[in-house]
Amino acid sequence: MVGLAGSSAYESELAFGAIVVVPLYVLTYLWMKADSRERSTPTPPGALPLVVVLLPIAVPYYLVATRRSWRKATALVWLVGFIAVVLALSSFATEAGTWLAT
Repeated sequence: MVGLAGSSAYESELAFGAIVVVPLYVLTYLWMKADSRERSTPTPPGALPLVVVLLPIAVPYYLVATRRSWRKATALVWLVGFIAVVLALSSFATEAGTWLAT
């Protein structure tokens, strides 16, 4: 099967993955820098390098390291809620796309 610009399906998936993942890493990095600047707190050590290596660990680590007392739990609950909404919307979009294609 031929995908983007005549390349194989595997190469198309890799290209799509890069198109999605690279901006996610960049935007997460920029958010961490802007949030720490707004809160007037230094970025926790290791948080920014973790963005590139282990994004799912970097964001909770950053939230716990930069929030105080009960706000740590609140920030993590909001993060889990955000991820749940994104996954639900992604699942809905997949189902809708499948339904529309048939």
